[in-house]
Amino acid sequence: MDDPQSVRRAVCWPVLVWEATPVGVGPAFGRRTMTGLSLRRPTVAEPLVLEVRKRSQVVTPSTGITLGRTLDSDVMVEDPTVSRVHASFSEEAQTGMWYVSDSGSHNGTWQNGTLLIPGRPSPLFERSSLRFGDVMATFLQFSAFNQFILDWLARHSRATPTPESFLTRPGEAP
Repeated sequence: MDDPQSVRRAVCWPVLVWEATPVGVGPAFGRRTMTGLSLRRPTVAEPLVLEVRKRSQVVTPSTGITLGRTLDSDVMVEDPTVSRVHASFSEEAQTGMWYVSDSGSHNGTWQNGTLLIPGRPSPLFERSSLRFGDVMATFLQFSAFNQFILDWLARHSRATPTPESFLTRPGEAP
């Protein structure tokens, strides 16, 4: 964890960091869908880091990188307030700028406290706060992920995970 170069080798695309909800913060949305999923959740000791990239084993004609609670989503978020197809991410080829769009979800996609209009892409910068239903996550470009790890370790000095232990790849158990 003390070697930022190993982190750069492990992560070369953006990530979503889903940290545990602070104690005393209740859900914002009452509408939940029973999913039958295992409901993998972040803990105070271990956030979930989800890679924002296409899953190679899923071949779909959809545009962008999909986020939802179904198994065929590129980024799967196991939460009953997240729609089956909740949002999508895309990268502008010429500039490298990333965008997020709500896919008409029931509980909405929020960026830095602002509700997004479904289907209208919103730019994501090096670090952006996002909310999908009741799931609060931070979008980090891979360069900002290095600083996140260092900040997280400073806050949780007893923990000594490796950079690779932060990654949750599609189809892998945590």
